[in-house]
Amino acid sequence: MYISAEEIEDYIAQSPNPQLLRQVTQLVKTVFPDENLRYFDNGRTFSALALGANPHPSPGYEEAGMLNISAQKNYVALYFYGSNVTLQERFPKSVIGRGCLRIKNQKFFAKYEEDIRESLKMLSNDKPHDMRD
Repeated sequence: MYISAEEIEDYIAQSPNPQLLRQVTQLVKTVFPDENLRYFDNGRTFSALALGANPHPSPGYEEAGMLNISAQKNYVALYFYGSNVTLQERFPKSVIGRGCLRIKNQKFFAKYEEDIRESLKMLSNDKPHDMRD
């Protein structure tokens, strides 16, 4: 889902589920306290809250993050670069996409919050971020 916004709060406010997006964003901030979220917009088809440096930039996505939080119509997606092996072990197959985890609602978030946190920590250990060497 593409949302054109000027700032992070604009993006969150325009999302279909601002409360869930805020919860996911807060969780990400607890795992990566030294890194700043920023609004990313490729100007055409994709906008998200980005974190870290994109380790594999492709045209139009050079400024995307290693981790991107994107509001979708029916869920909040965590898009990431890297293996999703830990995701496959922790979450139902129906919520794992190609390079993403779909967080469908508050009930799902509450049930899997610790698993999401631990999966994010695994990403932080093996992927570069803008605050790492």
